[in-house]
Amino acid sequence: MNLHTIIESKYDSQTTEFVATRRFQSLESGAVSSVDYDEFIVNICRTHLRSPQIVAFLFAVAPPAAAENLKENMLEEMGLDDAGVSHPTLLIELAAAIGFDEAGRKRLETAAQDELRRIITDPILFGTLKEVGLNVMLETVAFEWMLSRISSRIADFLSKHRNLSESSLEWFRHHSEVDIRHAEEGLQAVVDYINYYEIDAPDVETIIDVTFRENVFIKRYFGEIALAKQTGMAG
Repeated sequence: MNLHTIIESKYDSQTTEFVATRRFQSLESGAVSSVDYDEFIVNICRTHLRSPQIVAFLFAVAPPAAAENLKENMLEEMGLDDAGVSHPTLLIELAAAIGFDEAGRKRLETAAQDELRRIITDPILFGTLKEVGLNVMLETVAFEWMLSRISSRIADFLSKHRNLSESSLEWFRHHSEVDIRHAEEGLQAVVDYINYYEIDAPDVETIIDVTFRENVFIKRYFGEIALAKQTGMAG
């Protein structure tokens, strides 16, 4: 089977479903209140504030062919590259732009840490660490792939309808279309991982199905209630 095509097709279908939701379309058209935009931003921050730790885990389990790119990605997330600004810092600045004071930003960081703790303490659905690693890598790269396609659209509607400054939207601009190369490298890293750890085709298909049995973008950015509504509509 062509792993690259199968995985990218899954990313594409999840992204298409996400942008077709009533919630996303309402945000993009300006048909909601500032509270709705702020809730959306909070969910994005909660999802990605602990990304350096996630990428560090992926670097730890990376196959040799993908290790260098994942290392660069990890250093970039941490602000240890030439740009020198960590991605969590950009998200905290975004939170400040919608009115979060220092205490509010601390609560947001705590919520992100609690989410990471929940992920770590949830029962494991797989038999070995190699399956867990593939599950985490599939979802992490999915977000990178999706953001490389639509984060400019998100930044544009936040600028237009939430009146956010361009500087506060740097996290989205960084992940926009100019970052497609990173997304493609991430996709290749998934393929390299599967081949290096010799994960059988039926197991790969099972892990892909488990990872994307729900729309991960709707779940993380809009919440469980929106996901349940979308799943019910799809059914």
